[in-house]
Amino acid sequence: MGFYYLIDKTEESIRPRYMETVEESLNDTAHILSAIVEERLEQNPRSYLKFQETLHSIFSPVFENTNKRSFNAKIYSLLKTNTDIQVYITNTKGIVVFDSEKYREGLDYSKFNDVYLTLQGKYGARSSKLIDKEGEGALFVASPIRNKNKTIGVLTVIKPKTGVIPFIDEAKRKFWRISLLVASAIAVLFSILAYLFFRPILRLSQYVSSLRRKEKVVFPKIGIRELNELGKKVDLLVEEIEGKKYIESYVQTLTHEIKSPLSSILASVELLHTHPNESERLTKNIQEEAKRIQNIIEQLLELSSLEGKKSISLEDNVILYDLVQEVLLNFQSEMEWKSIHVRIDCENKTWEVKGNRNYLFLAIKNLIKNSIDFASENDTINIEIHKEPDNSLKLSVIDEGHKIPDYALTRVTEKFYSLPRPTNNRKSSGLGLSIVNQIVELHGGQLEIRNRDSHGVIVSIRF
Repeated sequence: MGFYYLIDKTEESIRPRYMETVEESLNDTAHILSAIVEERLEQNPRSYLKFQETLHSIFSPVFENTNKRSFNAKIYSLLKTNTDIQVYITNTKGIVVFDSEKYREGLDYSKFNDVYLTLQGKYGARSSKLIDKEGEGALFVASPIRNKNKTIGVLTVIKPKTGVIPFIDEAKRKFWRISLLVASAIAVLFSILAYLFFRPILRLSQYVSSLRRKEKVVFPKIGIRELNELGKKVDLLVEEIEGKKYIESYVQTLTHEIKSPLSSILASVELLHTHPNESERLTKNIQEEAKRIQNIIEQLLELSSLEGKKSISLEDNVILYDLVQEVLLNFQSEMEWKSIHVRIDCENKTWEVKGNRNYLFLAIKNLIKNSIDFASENDTINIEIHKEPDNSLKLSVIDEGHKIPDYALTRVTEKFYSLPRPTNNRKSSGLGLSIVNQIVELHGGQLEIRNRDSHGVIVSIRF
């Protein structure tokens, strides 16, 4: 609002200031012409006695010649073709004795400011109509004509405003162009400054929002030192709070998960004393439950390591086909024991992704382990590696086992959520797919789990 008020006020001041400039030029012109008259009177003192005739002899030929002249003067963007300056001279009584336009001669101008003030030794100027109240306006600037230190007349130079207004209008147009340019520059500068100032705040706000949504995000680069320090303090506070909750949650879940196999181990130990003939069965049960506890602890450590990371090194060029082959070697004996067949479908065995090889190995290992656990004898596990229409790579593990119940589809990646294995009806640690999900997120990928139309499950990682 203040800026446009300034523009309006500045525009209002253009016209009077431009007229002041014109008035200053007219003042110089009037004094030059007065000096010419004074020079003639000094050269011929008798010419004072014939003052009116002397003035006509000086100026009449000049104005007649000037009025006949035509020219083309391009002043900035305006074309001027003739002069419009007028001059009249009065005697000491204010009576016009010379007029370049001739119609004023003999008129009494003693009451007009230009003549009246000049005869009193002051600066004389006025802005009036040329002929009558309905005519065009003009500027009148006077200068005294002196002879022997006495004022003997007043010379007034007139500039019609019609000759000045086009220049004023052009000045206004230029002013508006410059004003719009300046306003645009200020707007752009303000936008840049606002962007530079508010962007760090927006980044910090987005970071805090991501923390609230429990997303894995790296602390952004914030240019303002104070905001950067504030953000880091918030980050540390969130980490401390989440760390405490994380430890509490893990202690509770670990205690809950270990309680069942530990109870089974203790029960088996007690039965060994009273039923020594069943030592083989009980020893096997102790061994299986101990392995179960060991597996829970190992996977829990892996998962806690992953969940504590906001980013990992993704500098390895990993060839997916080779990595799958390497993982399958770990399950060779298990697949032979269950007579499970594996078929790998990969159009290009050199396709690679940028990532962390160790973590990708762990993710694919967990996917294949799940498929083997839920597979029946003589089942086939298909592993497909292909490119999507958007050029992304997709690795899919497709089994022929049981479908996942609809109620469990959205929960299978939760920690400690597990479904019973068809072979022994036992549940696993429920951490495998949660680990896979964490690794995929750290790689910026996408984990998809869905049932097949007939039977079995498709689990895919889109890179």
